[in-house]
Amino acid sequence: MLFNFGDVKKTYYETLGVAQTAAAGEIKRAYFCLVRKYQPDRFPEEFKEIRAAYETLMDGQKRAEYDAIGRLPSSVALLFHEAQRLDRFGRRGKAAELYQLILKSHPELDNVREHYARSLSADDKTGKTVEVWEELCRRNPGNAHYARELGESYLDRGWNKKALAETRRALSLDRGSVDGWSTMMFCTLANLTKNSDSWDELQDICLQAIGAVKEVKADEWKKMRIYTYAFITSGTQKSDAARAHLREMIRIVRENGQNGRAEGRMAMKEILRFIPADALARFYPDLKEMAGLLPNIDADDRKLRRQLDAVRINFEIEGLVEKKFSEIFRDLFRILNSEFEETEEEELEVTAIEYILLRDRRIYAPQLKRLKEEIPELYALCGSFFNEVLRTRDPDKLMHQRAKKINNLKRRVGFFDKEDPDSAPPEIIQRAQPKIGRNDPCPCGSGKKYKKCCGA
Repeated sequence: MLFNFGDVKKTYYETLGVAQTAAAGEIKRAYFCLVRKYQPDRFPEEFKEIRAAYETLMDGQKRAEYDAIGRLPSSVALLFHEAQRLDRFGRRGKAAELYQLILKSHPELDNVREHYARSLSADDKTGKTVEVWEELCRRNPGNAHYARELGESYLDRGWNKKALAETRRALSLDRGSVDGWSTMMFCTLANLTKNSDSWDELQDICLQAIGAVKEVKADEWKKMRIYTYAFITSGTQKSDAARAHLREMIRIVRENGQNGRAEGRMAMKEILRFIPADALARFYPDLKEMAGLLPNIDADDRKLRRQLDAVRINFEIEGLVEKKFSEIFRDLFRILNSEFEETEEEELEVTAIEYILLRDRRIYAPQLKRLKEEIPELYALCGSFFNEVLRTRDPDKLMHQRAKKINNLKRRVGFFDKEDPDSAPPEIIQRAQPKIGRNDPCPCGSGKKYKKCCGA
């Protein structure tokens, strides 16, 4: 492989314009000075270099690893810095080649091997990634970080049981690891079945994780994943516990800036993925507050916005009775707002409710008018029929149509039971006498047209 050393960029210290002995305060001042000069919207590539240098040198462990590379022969250090640059700009395959080249001459460099594994993983070379992490774990059997990464690489390969076992080993080495507990939840979720005991197992793990990381202060935003799955496992069963988890998630988003917002967005997606909109309705005020802290939801993600709208509509449906609307409206909207394909049984229920609304039109018309004014989105779910109810001058005709439809639907779904009189369809309304046209002779025998006699 040919490599042009003239293409290598500056070291991180040179990028920020500080000495290798610079303190954290000096590095921070240099970073903010350069950011004002190289703004991300005008100088995106320069900003990426500056940001990468700042994040590495401000992290004690990353800086120590970076300095260790700098003490190696200059050719090796240059290769490493170039590989990192290629990584940052998405050229994972080329970066992996450079890391591999370094390891051929310096196989003792575990930090380079770790970067090599990450590049392979980002390049979707999961088989080779597993081999590299396994080698790191053999060389460092007491390293919880490497054990957790190996567990994640097993999970990427679909080896769920091996992933779970390795993640348990990682947690035995470092019980307070937020990342370790997060990986444990992913592994457990991947092994879940429809058996409710599996969900109980995940809920127990979530509670253990919350207790283990409660006092951990570093990278608090990572705890969002733990509270997310704690909420998912209790969201359909224990409202009080679930709401407490959700409030903690909101606090993390508020207090952790960009990282908190990014984790909050991922949390929102996972919640809406695993819990149906009708079950989330009771948590809508809290979800709305959390969504308000994530401005990108309204602007960029139409699917996420539609899912949140569905939760909001279900929240409005559940609140109808409290707002003094009849329960019949709640039952109707639950069917109409269902996420599943409408069945003939549901069509029968809707038609029966329509029949009742027409039959008791005088009772329900005032509520329909109030519904149209106060909650127009719910009114729109059945707007055409509601308009008919409010405007028709011949409700008997509409009732007759619904009664015929109910009869047909009951026959199709087999609802009739000859021995059960309650299963009979509603009686079809028949006119007492044939309909008389306005231009027909009046039945009173006067010889005049009906419209100028008894029909006047």
